[in-house]
Amino acid sequence: MAERDAATVGHRVEAGIVHRPPDGRVGGDRQPPSRGPGKAAGSAARRGGVAGDVGQLLRQQQLGRLAVRQQRPVQVGEPLHEPLEPLPPPALELGPEVLSRTTIPEVLEALGDPNTEYLSAAEYTSLKNRTARSYSGVGLTVEPSRAGLVVTSALRGPARQAGVRPGDTIVRIEGRPAGRLTFDQSINLIKGEKGTVVHLTVRRHNGRRISFTVVRSDVAVPSLSARLVRFAGAKIGYVKLLSFPDSSAQRVNDATKALVERGAEGVILDLRDNPGGLLTEAVRTASVFLDKGVVCTVSGLHQDETVYEVSGGAQFPRLPVTVLVNGGSASAAEIVAAALADNERAVIVGKRTYGKASVQSIRPLSAGRALKLTTATYLTPSGTDLAGHGIRPSVKVDNDPLTQRDEMIRAAEQVLALKLAA
Repeated sequence: MAERDAATVGHRVEAGIVHRPPDGRVGGDRQPPSRGPGKAAGSAARRGGVAGDVGQLLRQQQLGRLAVRQQRPVQVGEPLHEPLEPLPPPALELGPEVLSRTTIPEVLEALGDPNTEYLSAAEYTSLKNRTARSYSGVGLTVEPSRAGLVVTSALRGPARQAGVRPGDTIVRIEGRPAGRLTFDQSINLIKGEKGTVVHLTVRRHNGRRISFTVVRSDVAVPSLSARLVRFAGAKIGYVKLLSFPDSSAQRVNDATKALVERGAEGVILDLRDNPGGLLTEAVRTASVFLDKGVVCTVSGLHQDETVYEVSGGAQFPRLPVTVLVNGGSASAAEIVAAALADNERAVIVGKRTYGKASVQSIRPLSAGRALKLTTATYLTPSGTDLAGHGIRPSVKVDNDPLTQRDEMIRAAEQVLALKLAA
């Protein structure tokens, strides 16, 4: 069955985000996982300003109710293919007691949805720029932790030059405890205009705390990298995808083809620290390795259920695949990993993923600000809701950023070698 384009549901759907400008045109970019209102909400205008815009927008969206899904806890060791038991979704009535609240935090808190968020002008601009080939920031790849942000890699950039290392935990950003901030808040505090300064406090593995003053600069971001490696006498392709912007599936296909032509007998698809992107690209990426089957199902209170199936014509339907994931793998990355696992096309290796299973619509407000509003959720092919649970890898392994060897890649190579030898 041909892939259903997102336009069939009325707007461009992205895994985690949909950008729908007021004039009905479609645009926007992906965003990393979010768990609450942005920092700018704390300085919200009163009812006559942006808070009034938010209330008016909710009325325009005719959100008489906001469905909030319940999930039962997933037990340790529970197989990914076992679906969650369906529960009737409760609803939150948005009456005058909600819409008459005087500040943005009060309005959003009343919704009871951790992924609905008010974006300041700077945060909205940052979100729209996140699929660019370069950005202004410090050049760190991070994943969330209870204490703050764990640095998983440091690109060539100002943070690396200042002395921030992989394995460091960022515990304070501009003096604010990183563990109390949402992922989006933390990222938006670190990123900023070229030439400006951000103050970071990190904790090393030995417990020592170090403060850095980092001057932001333009950082090049390669969206995909690939190479051929040898392990146990076998040639293995390695493809790392950092996000899911336009044409990312074609790049994965082209990179895989080039590796196979060089003799690759299997492929490692590395989706670690991949925060997601376009839903259509997630479907197309899964379709590179999957010739038939469901990729995911998207539905919402005001949106008909849409089943996204592979696009057909898979170039590598029998090529052995392992997928690497970690706590920074979210949204579209989780969709691809779950689709390949549920359809028994890949073994998942690494750490439990983030667990982002909702779709947001972006509606601009006045003065360059915006509201990110949850409008739908998605399920894996087996019917599993990943929200708050994520994907539990079949092969669990952690990577020690203090060593030169990547333990997760080595584990993925071992899995592929066993499949090739079988």
